[in-house]
Amino acid sequence: GAGRTEVAQAIFGYRKLSTGEVFIDNKKVAINSPIEAMKHKIGFVTEDRKTQGLVLDFSIKENIMLANLEKGSKTGVIVPKLENDMVADYIEQLRIRCASADIAAKSLSGGNQQKVVIAKWLGTNPEILILDEPTRGVDIGAKKEIYQIMNNLAEAGVSILMISSELPEVIGMSDRVLVMREGQLTGMVTKEQMTQENIMHYATGGEE
Repeated sequence: GAGRTEVAQAIFGYRKLSTGEVFIDNKKVAINSPIEAMKHKIGFVTEDRKTQGLVLDFSIKENIMLANLEKGSKTGVIVPKLENDMVADYIEQLRIRCASADIAAKSLSGGNQQKVVIAKWLGTNPEILILDEPTRGVDIGAKKEIYQIMNNLAEAGVSILMISSELPEVIGMSDRVLVMREGQLTGMVTKEQMTQENIMHYATGGEE
């Protein structure tokens, strides 16, 4: 009920803004749909991968290519080799454990499903990547791998907006934390100030 996911959806154009503005590189932008968000190089790994991030009956390849059809085609015609090469690269890069890129996404573990969703958005070459509860429902091994993916992206210059309910994850991964409560921003915590006590102070209604 804090409103974190709703803010992320508004940034991505999935929800209409009732108030507020979006700026990228100090330039005001109008984003009224996910397609427009993608044109501004924004990707969004949603909180619920099974209903919003994946088409479970589709193959790994089909899911990764959902946001990348242009990269897998020429003059509007899908080229299987382009698709296969791109998907094979992400399977190797993200260590997606699978027998084949052609198996259904529903047959994968939670962690590997999440990596398929991440691969889908990495294929769009995002400059801003929103990750809503990126490690929810995955085992500790997959968590570590997802953290490494995030660190590699940040080092490559991708801006990451992570939404998480896990305080150790927030503290361990973040450069700064914006805390929300009941739909309102209640405080910002810098790296130097980042403790569970400071974050919980704002999360429970404390003031600046």
